[in-house]
Amino acid sequence: MDLATLHLELAPLLPAIGGTIGGALLLYLLVTTLTACSIPGVLIPMSLTGGLLLGPWLAVLTVTTGAVTGSLFLFALTRRFGAERLRRRFGHRLEPLEARLTRFGPYAVVALRVAGAPGPLITAGAALTSMNRTPFALATLAGLLPSVVLAAAGPGLLLG
Repeated sequence: MDLATLHLELAPLLPAIGGTIGGALLLYLLVTTLTACSIPGVLIPMSLTGGLLLGPWLAVLTVTTGAVTGSLFLFALTRRFGAERLRRRFGHRLEPLEARLTRFGPYAVVALRVAGAPGPLITAGAALTSMNRTPFALATLAGLLPSVVLAAAGPGLLLG
């Protein structure tokens, strides 16, 4: 099945979920939930789907907002409830990641996200450091934005 056929099959579903706004809200909730539940690899498929159904700019806004919200939720949960458990379980294996994230802070988060490192690992590692929520959120946004923009714009570029 090619992209144009998929678009023709999915486009009629938008009115059933409340039109463009309903679709954006559903996509936001889905991305937020999947990101907060540590499901890796959801951003590219969600960006492609959003770009196909909602258009590239609304998809970028929706997916990045959902991903940052989900990452912040996971960051807070890890910091509050999981930090000691992670340190006990992984011990010395976490030290290199924790050292880099502590030393380079938000720059390390941006670099790791752009490089495609697993999001839950980056979020949990950052939660183990003294990094505040705001720099983490901005670094997450900056690191995710390039891949989300490219994936959301892809369907429009291919379909014309």
